[in-house]
Amino acid sequence: MESSTPVASAAGEPGRAVRSDLGPILDPTPLAVARYPAGWWPPPVTVQGFLGVVVEPGETTVVAAEPVLAGLPAPEAVERGWQRITFAGPLPWELVGFLADVATRLAGARIPFTSLSGFTTDHVLVRSAQAEVAVAVLRGAPTPDLRPNVTNP
Repeated sequence: MESSTPVASAAGEPGRAVRSDLGPILDPTPLAVARYPAGWWPPPVTVQGFLGVVVEPGETTVVAAEPVLAGLPAPEAVERGWQRITFAGPLPWELVGFLADVATRLAGARIPFTSLSGFTTDHVLVRSAQAEVAVAVLRGAPTPDLRPNVTNP
């Protein structure tokens, strides 16, 4: 990870290294998150771009570009209109509090997200309508003016 200055984090934990710019990289590709039945596995597909598959006892989740998902069997449920923000690595396995910092910033801007981690990189998914604001906040911009009790924008 790039050099950082130890300062109190947003959570008030002194001594944790915090950067003002987390180095977010926005992928413009519209993504979909789909739920399939437990035990289902996607057929072999040629995927260009991001593909995430999470298999657990109760369901299989696929995150892929919307056109890729269109080539798969119909899911039980689907959420469209997501974009991926990547934090380039390698992020060390010993790094503590990185996603907590991401979550604090996005929560402060009232932007819901979900996260996925690769071996050396972390990713968050945000709604496309909120992607530019999310990237700005993750780069250290001040939290935008917010309307009470609603997500941003």
